Amino acid sequence: MGVRSKTGKLFLDFRWRGRRCREFTGLGDTKENRQKAAAFFKVIQGQIALGTFDYRTHFANGARLADFYPREVAAERAKKVRVGDYLDAWHKQRSPFLPDGTVAQSADLHPSTWMHDESVIRFHLKPAFGDLRIDELTPSRCKDFRKSLQDKKLSGKSASNILGVLHKAMADAVEDGTLQANPVPKLTRHRRRAVARSNSDPLTVAEVKQFLRAVPGWYRDLYDVWFRLGWRPSEILAIRFDWLDFQRQTVHIKRGRIARWGGVEAAPKTGEREVDCNYDPAIFTIFRRLKRRSLQTGKRDFVFTDEEGNPLSQERLHKKLWLPTLRTLELRARGQYNIRDTFISLALSAGEDPGWVAQVCGTSERMIFEHYRKFMANLRREDGRRIAGLYRNPRSIVGSDGHSVGTHEPERLVSAGNSRKGGVEAGGIEPPSEGVQLRRLRA
Repeated sequence: MGVRSKTGKLFLDFRWRGRRCREFTGLGDTKENRQKAAAFFKVIQGQIALGTFDYRTHFANGARLADFYPREVAAERAKKVRVGDYLDAWHKQRSPFLPDGTVAQSADLHPSTWMHDESVIRFHLKPAFGDLRIDELTPSRCKDFRKSLQDKKLSGKSASNILGVLHKAMADAVEDGTLQANPVPKLTRHRRRAVARSNSDPLTVAEVKQFLRAVPGWYRDLYDVWFRLGWRPSEILAIRFDWLDFQRQTVHIKRGRIARWGGVEAAPKTGEREVDCNYDPAIFTIFRRLKRRSLQTGKRDFVFTDEEGNPLSQERLHKKLWLPTLRTLELRARGQYNIRDTFISLALSAGEDPGWVAQVCGTSERMIFEHYRKFMANLRREDGRRIAGLYRNPRSIVGSDGHSVGTHEPERLVSAGNSRKGGVEAGGIEPPSEGVQLRRLRA
């Protein structure tokens, strides 16, 4: 402790409030300067002993200001920072992209999440709060903002997601010392009863067949496989021939492809998975045909390509093929993501195991039960019929219709869709809308 030197400059070394302070004086290491620094050090030591020492008085720009006066330092910083500027810098720091445009393996955020947050900041948060100083952001302003989102007919979930981005940003502002406390209330999402996915409008089997007959021939195989698998757009368009095991008839989904940002690829939303396609031989029949077709373009990487062998964009497919084909058939306009909804709803209606459906689609059983439960074949107000059959004939486990319990053929359920028009989302994006209704057709 005392007066010390580093790189030819003098600094004071002392302890205050249990912390070691090393404050540079800017003086060169000479005899005269050492005498000056020693006299200054005695003053500091005396004030510390008397309990009158004020770090700010002597070191207005000291390295320990934030440690000794966190509230005051945060307040000063907040006066100099605008919300919009902070959000831009904060979002840039969280980027999962490396300088060469690839995705970092250890990235905390999935690229789709990062891009979603960017749109939230650009379209919602900066217009509302961008010009405010960060210390002017208050819980009251945030509550008024939430009310304005609801007035714009945004769902409660959407409003919570938007404010959730702001809450995360301000939590980091507290952590880095820009704010003393987070002014954005943490919104707790209430558990809601199971409802169909917003804007879900699956096609019927007949409509699927119509669509496949009408879509341009080069892309018919793509949509045929897509309806048979129900994968996300980013997954179906990322498939490589190297991921196909023709002998076992399995597909190893390693990455998803997002056309925006130059075709960014990252791990699928729910991680890598292997899908056994033996349940439908037509899938690998199509893959074999596409492998032979790839010889025409000389490009044998992506399974699904345009006629020149280039990878496809889900947004372009949505605008140039999906919607025009629906219009040609005079079917309701709906988002391309409904291919996934179609697979899930028809599979459940046919009595497929929800766990199997979740595995093929790369989702959780919880999501299946929350958003697609009404399609499950057993939900026909006939619950209890099988166990009642046990009491009537305990030797054979049969239902009242004479079928074995394990092989009972459910009534066919067909999705009727909803009657709402418009609100069509871009391919692979899930904006809100109304639920899906069912009608029962007796065989």
